[in-house]
Amino acid sequence: MRDDIYLDGVKTRFQKRQSGNPNGRPKGRKEKAKQIRHCLSVTAKAENCLTGEPMTLSIEELITLAIMAKALKGDTAAYRAIMDFAYGKL
Repeated sequence: MRDDIYLDGVKTRFQKRQSGNPNGRPKGRKEKAKQIRHCLSVTAKAENCLTGEPMTLSIEELITLAIMAKALKGDTAAYRAIMDFAYGKL
């Protein structure tokens, strides 16, 4: 172990009145979760893969229908994902 660094980190701390991030987070920067929620809420005209009817659905609904279609074809991972979301993990 080096002698110039103490276990409690005193020598590695910032100097008084000096921040590790002086400019902070850029203003107007969106969080990733907020960006993803926005993308999932966008609507698109598409065919319902379960019924075959043309519908206006959100991207989130289209993804859910695609997972359901995979589960109906026998994909056990898709089935487990649907059941976990619907009823919680058991």
